[in-house]
Amino acid sequence: MDRLEKEKILEAALFMSPKPLTLDELNSIAQNQSRLETKAMMAELINFYSSRKSALEVVELPVGYQMRVKEDYEDYVSHFAQNTMFNRGVMKTLAFIAYKQPISQSVVVKYRNNKAYDHLKLLFDEGMIKKESKGRTFVLTTTSKFIEYFGKDFGKAKKTAEVHMGISSEGSTPVILTQKETKSELNESVNEVMEKKEEKIMGGI
Repeated sequence: MDRLEKEKILEAALFMSPKPLTLDELNSIAQNQSRLETKAMMAELINFYSSRKSALEVVELPVGYQMRVKEDYEDYVSHFAQNTMFNRGVMKTLAFIAYKQPISQSVVVKYRNNKAYDHLKLLFDEGMIKKESKGRTFVLTTTSKFIEYFGKDFGKAKKTAEVHMGISSEGSTPVILTQKETKSELNESVNEVMEKKEEKIMGGI
């Protein structure tokens, strides 16, 4: 199998996969002897899609490589995406964790009520959050799967809200949360983006 044929196979794999593919997975698909060879092929695919007039792009993420719709066209086609597994309450709990992380489970339950226990179990089972034991509670953070699914929209909303409010989360240290904080414009912005994503998906069903 020549190099061009292997690149076509990698392109087809990215097109068919609903999730990012790791370099090891792609290397196996292309039947290459070297991961460096596969990485070079992926660089060529990325350059190919970035230089052509296409609504698609190939990107390298922390969790692997993915073919996806360019941001300019997402609003037109996002309703064709697969149904989400999360309802609005779960999405709000996830947004709360994503902005405040690392955050203790007890604080999440305090501000998201007792239903948060069910939310946290679902999010943990689906790989969106991870937990680390600390005393009588757990410290919660999001995972690479969260970045894969929400990374671009979450980051954009968070940055926009921070600029508008004249604050920055970079280099910040954990603080004691107040009731006012949970209703802040920043948290509302994050929740709005995540809920908007869910509503677009549900709207197409």
